[in-house]
Amino acid sequence: MRGLRKGLAALAGLGVAAALPSAWALARSARRISTVQDAPATEYALVLGAGVRWDGLPSRILQGRLNVARELFEAGRIRRIIVSGSPESRGHSEPVVMRHHLVSHGIPAAAVVLDESGVDTWASCRRAAEDFGLREVTVVTTRFHLRRAVALCRRAGIDAHGVGHDAAADGLRRVSARGARREFLATAKAFWWRR
Repeated sequence: MRGLRKGLAALAGLGVAAALPSAWALARSARRISTVQDAPATEYALVLGAGVRWDGLPSRILQGRLNVARELFEAGRIRRIIVSGSPESRGHSEPVVMRHHLVSHGIPAAAVVLDESGVDTWASCRRAAEDFGLREVTVVTTRFHLRRAVALCRRAGIDAHGVGHDAAADGLRRVSARGARREFLATAKAFWWRR
């Protein structure tokens, strides 16, 4: 009987440990997820990278994020865009590819700022706070990633809100489902190791 109690207590402890990261991300991003139309006006958007194709064009999921940033810019919700990603993605600089896409779709080059140190979400948020000195930002990423991204930017000291690209509605259901599964582990890592 004592062994059973210990086993049940261990399972309950594991359940709590597994649930805490998701609860943290949900609480830290509560009332901070918007659409393009109702996003608060901020000087900057922070667009998080999502991979480059072999031919040097943004992946479809990254194009979705960039399109959201362009819509925010055109709606007057933001005035500048930081594109943050890896300097090496299939032989290309992810932020350079992102800037080229935005400029080729009508965003003034002077409004796009490169961050080639954004190798992960925490690095992008920390650099936005420490190196760019941002105190508020609109985070732009895919919806399944949005709560964790907002939570991490807030942890870095930024008053962050988020607008997400709906990958599933854009014909990327498998990518979206895979991303949502990955988010469970990524959120756990963010909660337990990025404190």
